[in-house]
Amino acid sequence: MSQINKNTLAFLLLFFLGLIWGSSFLFIKFTVISMKPLTAVLLRMSVASLCLFIFLKIKKINLPLKKKDFLNYFVIAISGNVFPFFLVSWAEITINTNMTGIIMGLMPITTVFLAYFFVKEEKINQYTFLGIFLGFSGLYFLLEISKGINANLESQTAVIIGTISFAIATIYTRKIPNFNPLFLLTGSTYLAFFILIPLVLIFDNPLNSAPTEKSIIFGIILGILNTAIGGLIFFKLIKLSGAAFTSTVNFITPFVAIIWGYIFLNETLNPNQILGFFFILIGIYLVKKSTNS
Repeated sequence: MSQINKNTLAFLLLFFLGLIWGSSFLFIKFTVISMKPLTAVLLRMSVASLCLFIFLKIKKINLPLKKKDFLNYFVIAISGNVFPFFLVSWAEITINTNMTGIIMGLMPITTVFLAYFFVKEEKINQYTFLGIFLGFSGLYFLLEISKGINANLESQTAVIIGTISFAIATIYTRKIPNFNPLFLLTGSTYLAFFILIPLVLIFDNPLNSAPTEKSIIFGIILGILNTAIGGLIFFKLIKLSGAAFTSTVNFITPFVAIIWGYIFLNETLNPNQILGFFFILIGIYLVKKSTNS
């Protein structure tokens, strides 16, 4: 009975995490309507930092602050928070949320591809190779490169770079021996917040900005729900069912992004983009199959 309950909990958490992270792209779109991207990310990270600070205080947990811990927090803060969150927020000023969600779904494929070069233990078999090939073939159709005309190529490239940055953060995390997921999440979120403050003051001139109430509310939601709660669920799932099972969330998030974009923003995909989307999904499946075998 306990095993059934554990499996049920794992699937519920996975679905909830996919719903949360798939909604991120819609919330980001609403946030950057009247708020500059760096400022939007700062608001998100400040709210998330406060939530995690309160959580650690309630649990009476002290965050390790040794030199090696600080270095790990810093690398994840840059590669897993500041850089990709800014790129995605900037990109969503001009591109659809469904496009962003599908491109971000490439993360496990990109991670495995980069890990082959930087992690000695990683091996590529025929399934991995085929999955990577299909994933990037899907990107070719998704971005409509075959048509030769793409007005949003810069923004879409920014999302791709953000995906690579997330993959780098994942690979770096793998190489940290015996890391505590909660500490890594909290420490990197804190540091991201402090890194963003001078960047916002220099580049965004926040004193002269006038964000709408709607943008502020969705920025707060991103901090509480998508960053703090989403991060805690993510690491709870890893502990409960392992990293391989947790990574299947990448099958859910693009679908959620597409559905929300269709319902709330009237976004659609053309046949070429739908074909690219399914190529990417098959690629994710094959990459996962190769890592599980």
